[in-house]
Amino acid sequence: MPTQNLQWIISHGKLRLTSTPLLYHCEPIWSWRMDALPDYALILILDGRGHLRINDEDFALRQGLCFFLKPGSRIEAQQNPSYPLFLFLARFDILDTDGDTILPDTLSDAPRRVFIRSVRNLEALSELIVSRSSTLKYGDPLLTDALNMLVRLLVEEATHHAGDFNSNAYEALHAIENDLARKWTVQDLAKEAEMSASSFARAFRRMMNEPPIHYVIRRRMEEAKRQIQQSSLPIEEIAINLGYNDIAFFHELFQKRIGYLPESLRENREF
Repeated sequence: MPTQNLQWIISHGKLRLTSTPLLYHCEPIWSWRMDALPDYALILILDGRGHLRINDEDFALRQGLCFFLKPGSRIEAQQNPSYPLFLFLARFDILDTDGDTILPDTLSDAPRRVFIRSVRNLEALSELIVSRSSTLKYGDPLLTDALNMLVRLLVEEATHHAGDFNSNAYEALHAIENDLARKWTVQDLAKEAEMSASSFARAFRRMMNEPPIHYVIRRRMEEAKRQIQQSSLPIEEIAINLGYNDIAFFHELFQKRIGYLPESLRENREF
């Protein structure tokens, strides 16, 4: 078979699971070592921190990172016990249009590491694959289609929407998520990243495709929307908890970003 890239294989070939997929909250002493991976593998980090070595190359494990591993890869992985890993792992063969296994040498330009900005959107699909794998046989079309869809979405992200991961800028991203209400400045976030303000702003934009403060505002509005829809907290309290003491300004910003007034969203929670 001629050399093909991953996009072609996902469009024309099929994935066949070789073991039961895992959606795993890792134990504190978790580690993984394999001298020669027998099949293809996909690792999606949904939460937590750790370290991964693929052959002789080292990678940080952070939320949103996805790794595509070829057969024969030498793997060593550990987690940071203070930030336990939550990950999705699937191992599979890739079949061509004739149903024959595609060998690693015929797969070119496979992205080894991809940073997925919206990783939570893929968690539900990962859960579906894991739940179905416990009741369906490996050859079941539903299970195969769900896995193919997940990998296809990851390839699409890698091709068009993936960010340029930066471990320092990620520390600022983590700080934002842990304290959305703080009145963040670029200088504050640059300190979290241990970078100059200008270098941090460039790195963050390459990683998230938007400036740092735009990201803060977007995440605040997303969290406000979630709390309005899923809790009974007063809207004023939600606004204050997210750093908006000026309730009129919060209403204006919310309507601009979400498209509805907060009260309308609460009255029509299906929006």
